[in-house]
Amino acid sequence: MTSKQLILLGPPGMGVKAHAIALSKRWHVPHVSMGQLIHEAIAKESTLGLEARPYVEAGERVPDAVAMKLLRRRFEQPDVMLQGWVLDGFPRTLAQAETFDRWLLAVGHGAAQVAYLKSLTGLLIKRLVAENGQDEPISAIRQRLTLYKEEIAPLTDYYQQREQLTMVNGNQSVAEIDYALSQLGQEDAGAARFIQDESELDSLIEKESLLVVDCMASWCGSCKLVTPLIDQLAETYRERVNVMKIDFDANKQVPKRFGLKGMPAVMFFKDGELMETLTGVKPYQAYSAALTRCLE
Repeated sequence: MTSKQLILLGPPGMGVKAHAIALSKRWHVPHVSMGQLIHEAIAKESTLGLEARPYVEAGERVPDAVAMKLLRRRFEQPDVMLQGWVLDGFPRTLAQAETFDRWLLAVGHGAAQVAYLKSLTGLLIKRLVAENGQDEPISAIRQRLTLYKEEIAPLTDYYQQREQLTMVNGNQSVAEIDYALSQLGQEDAGAARFIQDESELDSLIEKESLLVVDCMASWCGSCKLVTPLIDQLAETYRERVNVMKIDFDANKQVPKRFGLKGMPAVMFFKDGELMETLTGVKPYQAYSAALTRCLE
């Protein structure tokens, strides 16, 4: 997903907003929350806020037209237009989804990727009980979840038919869900695949006689210059060497552990030992030469 445009959907108890915030920080793009836009408009007593207030006070959904106007005003701001975004709380209806898609197309943006956090009903009930205490009976929670599933089904069907939808396992830990979401931007990772975490890195260092690891971050401009060179290295030496990438943001302890001074940093391991590290942007020949030295 080169444009970093993601709609995040999920049932009550799934912590969708928290995951959206975490992902926006990792990707360095704005987080847009429909709930926040509505509450800010009401607090400011703007025209749209005054239109939305009676619906919010009645516990009803804000009309599609009002929601779309609020969203357009936020999306027309330069940070969202230029950087990309992570959106939660919208769309809530099929009509909203269709209107939003038409608007994205009209302003020159491609279709957004959509992730749905799917979790077992029993687990969601347990989380909601923990959040709400005894204020809401389990029967009411179960009914709320059932209603949500009925409402979201047309949306997930719509996005699935358009090949925009990715289902994410919401039964995992918060950290595992955050990582799974962060990898949605890596479908076109190239010949060098991503190492998931430090545990996998340790395993690879131990078992691979030769290992090359490109330590990078998706927001790093210099890293983007090195990535195609690492993919070329992986393709050229695929029969003899395992060439991989690891995300700095998801593995913040790795730079300190290996004494890395900046990004990108490409590490060359031989028989479990770090033989050489190339920091910064180098020509392809420098990476190839370092690998050749390890092969000798």
